[in-house]
Amino acid sequence: MRFKNIYKNKTSFLLLLAIIFILHQNNVLEKIYIISKFSTKERLTKSYGYCGGPSYGFIDDVFIENKISQNIEILDEIYGFNNSIWFKYEVKHSTTKDHIILINNKKSIKFIKNGKARLVYRGKDYGFYKIIKKVDNCFYLKK
Repeated sequence: MRFKNIYKNKTSFLLLLAIIFILHQNNVLEKIYIISKFSTKERLTKSYGYCGGPSYGFIDDVFIENKISQNIEILDEIYGFNNSIWFKYEVKHSTTKDHIILINNKKSIKFIKNGKARLVYRGKDYGFYKIIKKVDNCFYLKK
């Protein structure tokens, strides 16, 4: 009887050590702390950048500030055509070209006076747009 309890305690102890080792290897406590301390927007902006890389922070600010309820075209020079659209894309809405977000690209936009610009992206002429918001090399354009 006594040997069965020792065996059970030893097995339980080894199982507990294995669980602690796995938790430590995967940084579970640190991940729980980060999730509890920072909001979803802060974590995504930290991971994807504000105006650099996929630019989650800039895209989110444009959607919130302008109360956009439809899909808009996002042109990204570094990561390719519409790679950052998945941040705010909704299948039930159509995509409009009246609003465009241009990311990581100053060379595709030709500035004209009074806050207007002409957009030529990868050889395609999109026409004239008004610059609504500009942060570094990220632009929110509206027809």
